[in-house]
Amino acid sequence: MSKWYKLDNAAKIYPAYVSRNDPGTFRIAAVLKEDLEESRLQAALVKTLAYFPSMAVTLRKGLFWYYLEENPDQPQVKLENKMPCSFMDLRETNGYLFQVVYYKKRVALECFHALTDGYGAGEFLKAILFNYFNDQVDHNRIDICLDARDSKFHEDSYKVYAGKDFSQANKQKAVHIKGTRTHMEGVYVHHGLMKAQDLKALAKTHQTSVTVFLLALYMKSLHAVTKKGPLVVTVPVNLRKLFPSITLRNFSYVMNISVDRDLDLDDMIDHIKGQFENQLQPAYLRGQFSKNVDYESSFFLKLTPLEVKNAILKTVRNMESKRIVTSIFTNPGLIRLPEDMKDKVSHFECILYASSPHVVNMGLVTYEDNLVLSLSRCIQEEDVIDSFFELLQAHMPSDITYYSNQGA
Repeated sequence: MSKWYKLDNAAKIYPAYVSRNDPGTFRIAAVLKEDLEESRLQAALVKTLAYFPSMAVTLRKGLFWYYLEENPDQPQVKLENKMPCSFMDLRETNGYLFQVVYYKKRVALECFHALTDGYGAGEFLKAILFNYFNDQVDHNRIDICLDARDSKFHEDSYKVYAGKDFSQANKQKAVHIKGTRTHMEGVYVHHGLMKAQDLKALAKTHQTSVTVFLLALYMKSLHAVTKKGPLVVTVPVNLRKLFPSITLRNFSYVMNISVDRDLDLDDMIDHIKGQFENQLQPAYLRGQFSKNVDYESSFFLKLTPLEVKNAILKTVRNMESKRIVTSIFTNPGLIRLPEDMKDKVSHFECILYASSPHVVNMGLVTYEDNLVLSLSRCIQEEDVIDSFFELLQAHMPSDITYYSNQGA
């Protein structure tokens, strides 16, 4: 009998609204220092998946909830032939909720968000890379996760750490970026590769962190285009840094950072920093996700048929997360690799899908001294992206290397 898992608390909303125009996907990619070999990559994926049961699943439809069931089919790596963060057609992935694609030196792991978050995807990709570069598997290594079969790696940590006290979040209506839809699947992505230490030193001169500094520049760029507020940028938080979880399923929640008007840079930094200090608290975040856990466990919802649940969840998304957010900015943090792998990888990338009304989003990832910002868009206009990179380059002491899947 095949194994199956309930969807974690955060995952339940994604199957309710997913479509080709709203795919709910994201990408973590590694750019190596040598071209990839498909046969080696395929072997590495198969070897890795045997030890990551929470990734080796497909999505099934039950009477009351979707659920994840063990997938006996073999996944296939593919030469990249689609735009990043396209809709994930399970007929093309052998039923898997992820896809490994490659092109020259880049290997990318694309995931449907019902499967995992950026942390879980990053750990899986790192294990694939390890097995790509190494013929033997050493599960005793402590510098990388190669065996995630223990139940703690696929627990629903929202339920484990939920409490009884709830907190209220700001849900004011946000201004959205206007633009002309591209009417295609996937996103255009504009990357900026820079020296992490230079950016860290720059942020330090403004007495703040890299994330707050970049978010301040991003808010100013958004205001330069929209000319009004309130602007609200959602910032996902890896809850594993606040609660002792090692799950590879979703375990993140969001802060909604708002700005009503344009401010000079240091005032903008102070304004954002204050919101980080208020919201980046374990009690506050626990109070937020505990509300969702409580709602999921309600007697009424448990007995509600799946199609009705889908309608409710889709309405919640349209009335809340779509209405109250301008853009999303995610920073999965510093990626670390074992010493014997460090000289084989140049840098990583983190890409978010974009869909109306969140038509421009940003991902940040750091590896060694290489920091990459990736701005994705599903509109033709590039004014927000141009404004942001121009503002950032004006402050940076060193050059930023730009590249894009649009050929720029």
